[in-house]
Amino acid sequence: MWWRNDAAEPRPAVSAMRSTGRSVVSSRCRAWRRRCVCSQVPGDWPAWSSLGALESERGRATGDPAAYAAAQQAYGTSLRLQREGNDAALAGAAALSAARHEFATAQRQAQQALAINPESPEALAALTDALTELGRYGPALATARRLDAVRPGLASFARLSYQAELRGQIPQAIDLMRRAAGEATTPAQVAFTRSHEGLLALGRHDLAAAQDAYRAGVAVAPTDTALIFLGARIAWATGDPKLAVRRYADLVARRPSPVYAAAQAEALHATGDRREEAAALDLVRASQRLAVTAGVAAEGADVLFEADHGDPGRAIVLGARVWKRSPSVGAADAYGWALHVAGRDREALRYADRALSLGGRPAVMLAHRGMIRAALGMRAGARADLTAALREDPTFSALLAPRAQALLDRLARSR
Repeated sequence: MWWRNDAAEPRPAVSAMRSTGRSVVSSRCRAWRRRCVCSQVPGDWPAWSSLGALESERGRATGDPAAYAAAQQAYGTSLRLQREGNDAALAGAAALSAARHEFATAQRQAQQALAINPESPEALAALTDALTELGRYGPALATARRLDAVRPGLASFARLSYQAELRGQIPQAIDLMRRAAGEATTPAQVAFTRSHEGLLALGRHDLAAAQDAYRAGVAVAPTDTALIFLGARIAWATGDPKLAVRRYADLVARRPSPVYAAAQAEALHATGDRREEAAALDLVRASQRLAVTAGVAAEGADVLFEADHGDPGRAIVLGARVWKRSPSVGAADAYGWALHVAGRDREALRYADRALSLGGRPAVMLAHRGMIRAALGMRAGARADLTAALREDPTFSALLAPRAQALLDRLARSR
């Protein structure tokens, strides 16, 4: 399901190397680590900063909990050796904090980097990401535009695309992601841009556009996990659940992330494979524990998973924690859904309204609010939300879409 059911990894990580680049990243990390340790130049702080960037990349690519810790240590060493003027290490540390969902820290570090170098693209990118997840959408958009003025390209186009998507400006978001794809120079970048382009198209149930983006991506990066995820979503949307389940199995075997495994579990539930569903749910929980070990804080996807597959009480506690740390529209949706599952619908509605307040209308958010409104007896509002959700994307979730349709049918019969 959303955080986005369509975003298996944090959206801003546009430089992340996927499974196709894991061995390359690891070998580069080893080479830079040798340079840092064995350098004949005392205090080689730029090398330590470069190592931090490579370790961060490795963490995003592999989910290895040791990588983020190594990145933090490398950036810390660089800053200890050279604090004054070291905007590269500060910007890298900000991006690392954002990847670990420590957004207030990321904002502070990015601003420190920009105080040294006001035109640092890396710091502007990290600040855009942090402000977005802190729910400061006006400053986030302004910072993304500033990044685009400083260095127009893949990083700025992708972030501007996300800003448009959050506001419900989907044609603009797709156009910007296509521009980002035009700037891609590596298979990982092609995969990132085409997978998000396809997911945006799926969100408005434009299957032809989604398939075009998928084909363009797999022609360059056929084993990339983001593209495999898109392929599984397309298979489900086009009525081929067997292919979708096979693709989810391939996906999770390559990268057992919580969001991927949760999507697999929901597809298996819908197809009636309870044994494999249970195994996928266990994998989600194991992956979540691994993320905690890596120092990655919980996010909205974890709250939604707990609400749908775990303990409603724990979902509320987790949702409140995520909302306090990251008061974004996604966190509002997740917290509101957790409150609904626990039967606290009047509170839930406030957060569901907040989730849709920016202008974006993802099907899953509309469905969440529709179900909350139905529970409160707000029948007209519930019908409007559920109808809009299923019109936007009738296959937005293997778990929730059938429930939304069934509830809408019951509301229609009892008018």
